[in-house]
Amino acid sequence: MSLSLRRTFVAIASAIALLTAALAPATAASPTSYRIVALGDSVSAGYEPIEAIKNGTAAPYGYTDRLLEQSLFRSSASLTNYAILGLTVPALTNLLQGAADGKALQASDLQDFSSFDPRVVALANDVAKKTNQLAADLAEADLVVLTIGGNDFSSLIKAAVSGPPGQSEESVRQIIQDGFQIRMNHYTEDLDKMMTRLHALAPQARIVLADQYSPLFKSHPLYELLLSKAQDLSQALDLFAKEMNERGIPLSIAHVYEKFKGNESSYTYFNLFDDYDIHPKQVGYEAIAQAFAAAIWKDGYRKPAPRAEGVDLSVVINGKEPPSKPVLVKGTTFLALRDVANAVGAELKWEQAKKTATFTKNGKEVVVTIGSNTVYVDGVARPLQTPAYFQKEGKEVKTYVPLAIVSDSLDYQVVFRKPIMTVFINS
Repeated sequence: MSLSLRRTFVAIASAIALLTAALAPATAASPTSYRIVALGDSVSAGYEPIEAIKNGTAAPYGYTDRLLEQSLFRSSASLTNYAILGLTVPALTNLLQGAADGKALQASDLQDFSSFDPRVVALANDVAKKTNQLAADLAEADLVVLTIGGNDFSSLIKAAVSGPPGQSEESVRQIIQDGFQIRMNHYTEDLDKMMTRLHALAPQARIVLADQYSPLFKSHPLYELLLSKAQDLSQALDLFAKEMNERGIPLSIAHVYEKFKGNESSYTYFNLFDDYDIHPKQVGYEAIAQAFAAAIWKDGYRKPAPRAEGVDLSVVINGKEPPSKPVLVKGTTFLALRDVANAVGAELKWEQAKKTATFTKNGKEVVVTIGSNTVYVDGVARPLQTPAYFQKEGKEVKTYVPLAIVSDSLDYQVVFRKPIMTVFINS
């Protein structure tokens, strides 16, 4: 989404190198992985303005990254992001048509990017040429998430914020009143074409689309009007989703509007520039992810349990956190021996004389010896940087083993998510 082309794209140009991370898979997929594909505009790309990066944001961490973590709470998962900054619904339809035709595209095949910074165009070109990979990813997708539409309504937003010099507030209100329904009709017509094409490419996928939050802060004289229009759009999208489902297209709406209502100033960068930028802050992306999670999973948005003092890491194994505290030693995550066995569902045998633990599951065997720099997987030696060890906890001595080597050896997906300092282990 964009409000002021000049200022917003100056910020984008400064941040564009960081946004390329949104185009790559967030993690490798396991054979049984829950596959997520993200599409849409700058919000799906996780874009934040330049000041956020100056304040320490090293890379995009948007709602899609959070949805990957939400999926990892429930199963093995992977994410691929094809979002493009400044994208409109017709442009996304063009991208999907290129995927359907098996034809590599350029940014100019999607929409007019002539007013954009060259680095934004380069980013769009990078996505546009990947239509074959996009088609392959969509064909295997279990979930498609997208934000799209902010750029389709941008001219109305600009009219609300900075109409022609001398134009009265009442005339601006009339422009919005007259133009909104026409624009919304075009938007839903374009969405129909896009969703039809998307479902054909991703026949197994559930599709979740976000509605739009208000593009103004509460003190703006036109806030209530734009808020009501955002609500109208949200209701229209609910009806649209119902029609899509009746046609066999499994579409749900993530109600971002409700999350942002009354919180627009704290959730966005409205006060960043001389006018303002409407992209979300981190708290805004968290709210968007919560809205998506509520639309996708019955149990909603999950977080790791509160950590005890001195514990910097959480471990989630098949959706559950084991009772013992994880320990990080030289970059390796350790858990108590019995917790590992219980968590991965492995059979455990302990030989006191040799101080050796043997894990077995599904015909595979992993042998770990206290103090040894070698682990044996199905009889084959593998080097171990940090060996298993004993740790005293109160009056009890527990055996701690490297979690990743055991889980990896048993063909589990192991993913470390640094933003929430959590290791996910999934079968």
